[in-house]
Amino acid sequence: MSRPRSIDKIQNSELVTISELVQLSGMRYSTLKYYTEEGLIPFEQVDNRLVRRYPRIDSLKRLDEINKLKISGLTIEEIKKILLKN
Repeated sequence: MSRPRSIDKIQNSELVTISELVQLSGMRYSTLKYYTEEGLIPFEQVDNRLVRRYPRIDSLKRLDEINKLKISGLTIEEIKKILLKN
């Protein structure tokens, strides 16, 4: 297993792991995993190790959008319809 990257490296990386996205967003791992499974957060699957890498900037923007929509009272299903219509 590799050493965890420093927060400085994470903040400057194009792609991050879900654990690093947890650090950056302050959200729970289980929440991010659920959003990923629902197709709300974009990711890339790198090589055969099945490690998902999330585009840092796009993922954080998407999480911000989801939070704003949740605060406005929408359900995850309603959020999916809005965000995935494009």
